[in-house]
Order: sequence, then structure tokens, then C-alpha cells
Amino acid sequence: MYSEILEKRYEFTRDGKAIIDISVESMNDLFNSFDKKASFVKRELDQDFVDYITDSVKELGDSNFLIKVSIDQEYNMLQENILRKAVANYFSYLYQVENRNLRKEMRKFLMLILLGIVLFAAISVNKPPNTSEIELWKQIVQEGIVIAAWVAIWEAVTSLIFGWNPYFIKRSIYERIIAAEFRVVSSLVRFEF
Repeated sequence: MYSEILEKRYEFTRDGKAIIDISVESMNDLFNSFDKKASFVKRELDQDFVDYITDSVKELGDSNFLIKVSIDQEYNMLQENILRKAVANYFSYLYQVENRNLRKEMRKFLMLILLGIVLFAAISVNKPPNTSEIELWKQIVQEGIVIAAWVAIWEAVTSLIFGWNPYFIKRSIYERIIAAEFRVVSSLVRFEF
């Protein structure tokens, strides 16, 4: 059922790769318009272009794909190579951003686990005897520390279960895009894949 939907949305090559097809008037349409002074290799890609590719790769799941950019205006081989390099550079940059975010999430996890362990250790070492003579404020502080320790550990476990996965997913998408076959074609000429 799902593969039928993909077959309606995408063209496929003879060897079964889905074609993520982007059609633009000129190569400039693929780049952020605020970055005009920078060389193409260093320019940011247009966010709509990036979103379209990443959303398509998500939708395709584990299916093999290639990226085809059809350009209405004339271009030369140098421009084509520059576009390939710019796309690879930009998605490599996004991959590095996700790596940094994942490391932050891991540090958060370690800090919370460590905090929880330290609080539990502190309360177990300094636990007053369980008598009715203990002042009420000491009992409140003791229970507060236990609750804080459980909250820290709960947040760490939540970070481990739910926090890391989005970064791994985005990184794998960016890796697949970087490794994908990338073709630039003139929209004036019909190509068969």
C-alpha cells in the first residue's frame, strides 16, 4: 500500500531508485538570496530546497534514491560541480550541527544522572535516625532531596529515551543525502534514467 503511494509520487530509475526531482529556472534559485556575495560553494542553500530534499528522504524511508535538479537556463560543467559540492558541504554542515546537539544532549544526560546519584548518596550518608524527635523542617528537606534526586534521574532517562533519537534520525538522513547520487540536467533535454 505505502509503496503504491510512493510509486505515484516519484519516478523511478530502471534499477529501482526513486528520483527526487527538483525543477528550477536557474541555479541561483537553489541558494539563499541573502548570501549573494559568497561563492556558491560557501553559500547557504535555500531552505525550501533543503526541506524538500529532507522531507522526501524521510518519506522514502529505506528506499534508494537519487537527486535530480532540472535547470531551465544554460549552465556549464563547472557550475554543475559547484552545485554538487555546495549541496554536499551544506548537508555535511547540518550533520555536524546535529552532532553538536547530540553531544549537548549526552552532557545533559550525564549531568542529570550524576546529580541524581550525588543527591541519593548525600541523603543516604546523612540520613538521620527515623524517630519522631526529628524536627519537621529536617524531614521536609530530606524528602525534598529525595524528590529532587528522583526528578533528576527521571529527566536523564527521558533524555536517553526520547532526546537522542531525533538527532540520530536527522544525522542518518543527512548522511544518506551526502552519499546520494546527484544529477543536474537541462530541462530542455529529456533524460532517461
